[in-house]
Amino acid sequence: MLRRVLPFLLGAVLLAGAEDPFEPPPELAAYTRQRTLGQQGNAGKVAVLLRSFFAPKEEGGLGIEYDNAYTRTPRETWRDRKANCLSLTALYVAACRSIGLEARYGESLRISRWRRVGSTVRYERHVVAVVAGGTIGQELVADFLPEVRKGAQLIAYLEPRRVEALFYSNRAVELLAESKPEEALQAAHRSIEVDPGLGVGWNILGVVQRTQGTDAEAEASFRKALEADPRDGAPCGNLESLMRAQGRDAEAQTFREQGLEIRKRDPFFNAFLAEEALGDEHWAEADKRIRQAIRLLPQEPEFYLVQARIHLAQGQTKDAIKALEKARKWSLPDMQSRFDSKLALLKNLKPA
Repeated sequence: MLRRVLPFLLGAVLLAGAEDPFEPPPELAAYTRQRTLGQQGNAGKVAVLLRSFFAPKEEGGLGIEYDNAYTRTPRETWRDRKANCLSLTALYVAACRSIGLEARYGESLRISRWRRVGSTVRYERHVVAVVAGGTIGQELVADFLPEVRKGAQLIAYLEPRRVEALFYSNRAVELLAESKPEEALQAAHRSIEVDPGLGVGWNILGVVQRTQGTDAEAEASFRKALEADPRDGAPCGNLESLMRAQGRDAEAQTFREQGLEIRKRDPFFNAFLAEEALGDEHWAEADKRIRQAIRLLPQEPEFYLVQARIHLAQGQTKDAIKALEKARKWSLPDMQSRFDSKLALLKNLKPA
């Protein structure tokens, strides 16, 4: 079993008062028209615009760098040239709309990420842009994750108010990490005001409330989060933690079992647990968890990379090579080179 306890589980990771946080920078429309000039079809415009976000300035691009530490508004992204997937998507949707392209927000249902930040475990969902392709039924997906996954797209549309609510819930998490609890509480409440049906928003509100010592309010928020989204295991983990701290062990165990039942079908959570077990040198648990992740999502290259690390930690060089070869197989062509040097190094090692 793992030694580490998962304490506060946060949902997806915009504060700007009552104004629209997604208001585009005034320079965006002119820039977008200039970059897409001469492109006749929607697909060509979408591709050129997508490349221009990351192309260096000397090539006429924006030179944006991926940065998941802070959720920026489109204006902040334009200013800083840094953004996470939500910020990039908001800027991209605004750019497409400025030249008459029909663009919507979507959530990639097969991509999520669990990561530990200090004593906190964050669950981050993935937002993309979906643009009409110009022919009936054709849709083009703009995905801003740095590690694009082959065959991973299964998109659910997101209403603008839900994306705005996710923005504010992100900012609440970030403000809490910056030791600004009052501002974090304001952002969390704003998320709920924008979209009262967002389970993530209620969960994060509960986390902020608990850090301020208002446990009764936090419990109510966690329960509302679970009611809004019964498939989200994060509120279960938070309710378990809160109730154990209060000596309500029987209730805590109920939520623990409920949370594990929900999350056992999440391949990314299993991969996260595998990495946690790897860090604790619990090889059998790490192997079990990564195998479960691969069974649930067999075309995810990052899972095979974790599996290779587990094998290497145990001196199983041949098995590590096999895992890396699978990671390379399921990566996009322009991402496969990242595995070549690792494979060459391992193949030159003598078996333990």
